[in-house]
Amino acid sequence: MQELLNRTQHLTASPEYNDLKFLEKVMKHSFLAALASLALLITSNHLCFAQTNPANSSPKKQVQAAKLEKLKKQVEKIGIGGKITVIRLDERDFYGSVSSIEADGFQIVEVDLKQTVGFKYAELKKINKGDGEKNLFSGRRVNPQKGWLYGVAIFGTLFVILAIGLSDKDF
Repeated sequence: MQELLNRTQHLTASPEYNDLKFLEKVMKHSFLAALASLALLITSNHLCFAQTNPANSSPKKQVQAAKLEKLKKQVEKIGIGGKITVIRLDERDFYGSVSSIEADGFQIVEVDLKQTVGFKYAELKKINKGDGEKNLFSGRRVNPQKGWLYGVAIFGTLFVILAIGLSDKDF
């Protein structure tokens, strides 16, 4: 046993043993440094992907921003004093003339309500040029975009009635 103890003391006292211990410590530290670097690389990579740009945060917001910009351009194109039809998100129609244009909305003088009504671009569905004419039978205004459709339907119906009437031999 004494001999074994002498051998271990001899080995621990030798310079090779000290070099081996030093190399072992360096290897442990290198491994830990590599492991820490790998952990930092992985977590920082996820953190970078987690950051978002507010302007490009989601496709839905991009579409909404593009829609708002389109509505702004339409109102600016119509201009102050121009006749306009405004359709809100709740499907309610307003007809009148543009009285003022602001950065986030505009105001119109509504012809049926006979008052000024303000709108924010975010609460609008659609804007059309023109204020529509009143329907003779119902008294309601007709959306100027649908007016031509109604005219074609009425003209087509009259044409069909006329064609049937002329094809009748008893007539």
